[in-house]
Amino acid sequence: MTPSDAIAMLDRQLAQHGQTITLQRGSGVVRSGRGFVRSYKLEKVVGLITLADRTVISSPSDFGGDLPRAGDDFATAGKLGKVQEVEPIYLNDVLVRLEMRVRLT
Repeated sequence: MTPSDAIAMLDRQLAQHGQTITLQRGSGVVRSGRGFVRSYKLEKVVGLITLADRTVISSPSDFGGDLPRAGDDFATAGKLGKVQEVEPIYLNDVLVRLEMRVRLT
């Protein structure tokens, strides 16, 4: 599988099954895209992870060169939160996926 195949596959799944997510940095530009937003399983709620946290999987296609980062405001389905951390996933040194931990307020 090539990186472009992986991105295309994720983009198709997000288009069909994801939900709209919105990110904003300060008073700057608002970026919208699609994401899979999931709660953590109860056994994963330890340390820095709380019941208000969600894992969000999104595609770099939605954000261009302005990738999400910790501290960005987050919104989805009427719920607001803050991005706590972002883990970029690479395949052959190409960014193919973003995994975020978001804390809802």
